[in-house]
Amino acid sequence: MTGGAALAFWQLIIFEGLLLLAAGMTIAAGIRGIIGSAVILSGLIGWIRAEDFWNWEFPLLIGVSGAAAILVYLSRKAGEGELIASLAGGISSLVVLGTFLTPIIALMAWVMIMGTGLMPRMTKKQIFWGIAPTVWRTVIGLGWIIGGNILV
Repeated sequence: MTGGAALAFWQLIIFEGLLLLAAGMTIAAGIRGIIGSAVILSGLIGWIRAEDFWNWEFPLLIGVSGAAAILVYLSRKAGEGELIASLAGGISSLVVLGTFLTPIIALMAWVMIMGTGLMPRMTKKQIFWGIAPTVWRTVIGLGWIIGGNILV
């Protein structure tokens, strides 16, 4: 492998690491994470596509504004439903444990460690609006990864 190819490989590794960081920030930190992710992606756009920076930056800024507005709406709607705050955290912890363990072991460990039920006794509408912000942040995080890979 030549020096130039190895450099390009390491640049792609760093690029993917930054995309995963942006996605993680969005999922974990909500609106602040979306803004931090936009800063990271702006830097990546400047690094990868410096010649047509503004062709990529304007859609990014419009998308970030729209995503943040939708997240604010969903978060407020979830707050109106008087949903138990631990529901989204409990489901997120199930996903994290499931990433590292097999599904059956993850479910058993999650029940023993977290001790909370997947679905509390609420109406389906309350559950939907309570989970919606978490699902939306996950969709945005996956969008960062997919959009960044399109960028390359």
